[in-house]
Amino acid sequence: MESNLSGLSVFKKQTSTLLLSLALAACAEGPTSSKQLATQGLLSGELSPNGYLAVIGSVHHGGSFWNTKKKERLYDWNHKSGEYSSIRASAVSGDGKRAVTCQEKDLVLWDATNGKSLQFWQAADRIEAISLNQDGRRALLGLRDGTVNYFDLDRGMAIHSFKHNAPIRATDLSEDGAVGISAGDDNIAKIWNLKTGKEQYALSLNNQIKTAAISDSGKLAFTTSQREDALVWDTKTGKSKFKFKNRYINYTSADFSDDEKYLTLGTFQGVISKFNIKKGTEVKTWQAEPRQAYGGASSKAIIDVIDQKSNVIALTSDGMLEVFK
Repeated sequence: MESNLSGLSVFKKQTSTLLLSLALAACAEGPTSSKQLATQGLLSGELSPNGYLAVIGSVHHGGSFWNTKKKERLYDWNHKSGEYSSIRASAVSGDGKRAVTCQEKDLVLWDATNGKSLQFWQAADRIEAISLNQDGRRALLGLRDGTVNYFDLDRGMAIHSFKHNAPIRATDLSEDGAVGISAGDDNIAKIWNLKTGKEQYALSLNNQIKTAAISDSGKLAFTTSQREDALVWDTKTGKSKFKFKNRYINYTSADFSDDEKYLTLGTFQGVISKFNIKKGTEVKTWQAEPRQAYGGASSKAIIDVIDQKSNVIALTSDGMLEVFK
């Protein structure tokens, strides 16, 4: 009987959270403009820090690079001529001049100013997550075997190599590239000092970590795992700065504001929320609109989100670029 009551309690919590999520979505504002970037959805995608550029990996038509301000495709990027690549990890540099696309173990570095490939490298295992520094010369790679490499993309060599005990699901870099975060299926988020090659802090959670982000200064981190509070925490001490109590909401993307006062989060359900970190309050909520009401194109999980102060820009899993006021 205790087991049944416990299950009923969990069901009630999940149901109430779902109803709350639906209520928030019902009163949230939709996009002011949108553009279809892929016909069958996205495997991966990342916006530049200013939100004006995007690299994506589509389900059936390979990789491409976009000017989001003009809503214009600039280049089609695939790893082999005449074939569409399945780009499951991608990233753009802070200055928008370089980008990377990853298919299994293979990584291609692209010149985003002219669309030409610069380098081709192969990792030891499948690349699950990747982040670029400001000028796109270095990358933080997370691999399926739990390896994290701080990699020199021009010379094709690892500057530092770190380790988790399970596949990596998320990586991110501070603006100056001096601090990095990696998180994975071993339920641990690790902060790395990339100047010294030393572990700065490790935060253990009870479940797999799917989403992680670091602020521009490298002082704050965000992590979220299923059925646990999502956290904003100090990267040197692990001290919690802000805790999100909605344990059944699946956060899929995160972006700290430039001044680190706000955090914008995207969810699997397509809800985007902006929070004041210091006050612990929600500032505004938006709701992404799917291309279709049902079927594959009804998916609207937020793959990446950028707060531009005046606008919020998001990439959704159904292949849409959406802009919110």
